[in-house]
Amino acid sequence: MPSPEATFDSLAITSDLQELAKGATSSEVTLFSYLSCLLFVYRGSPASEWGYGFSATQSYAPYSDELSTGIALLVRSRFLAESEHGLRVTSAGADELLGLAGLKRFSDRLLFIRAATSSALVIPLPQVGASLTAEPELRRALELSSTRPLLDDSGIGALHDHFVALAEAVPERSDLLTPAVVWLSYLGSTLDGVDVRSS
Repeated sequence: MPSPEATFDSLAITSDLQELAKGATSSEVTLFSYLSCLLFVYRGSPASEWGYGFSATQSYAPYSDELSTGIALLVRSRFLAESEHGLRVTSAGADELLGLAGLKRFSDRLLFIRAATSSALVIPLPQVGASLTAEPELRRALELSSTRPLLDDSGIGALHDHFVALAEAVPERSDLLTPAVVWLSYLGSTLDGVDVRSS
């Protein structure tokens, strides 16, 4: 069974992306969940407290088995449904999301999820994914061509260096969307002329 956090995040992220792009793929849900977790770490919390983990894969994207299982459970429960635009939240799913979002266990997560998904209002959605491939932890895994856990104690130092610089560049920390967009834009700029797939 997936963690309750993974199930909630799958529902909340799909709902947000449904507003932006009429639907979401499983990989997009994972991508924005990973960005949400990164913002959680940026705010000073350990990634181990996010509720589930991520790993790097050969598909050049973060992956979470718990999110994948959570999405499958939500489809079976008819809270999510497949459409021509990808996954969409059903009316029953919207009611479930509304109820869960009222619980403190989940409501606190919405700050990070909303900042992550809202970044796609400023940066084109495909570019968000491309930019994240330059995130230090994911980039290191891609360069080593290895499937490995992300955001564990052994590799998070470079990410903290990024976040220290980001906090200095964006002193106002109450708005998570601004640092998310600034950081994604910076990461995207480091990819100019670089083919991450050949790293």
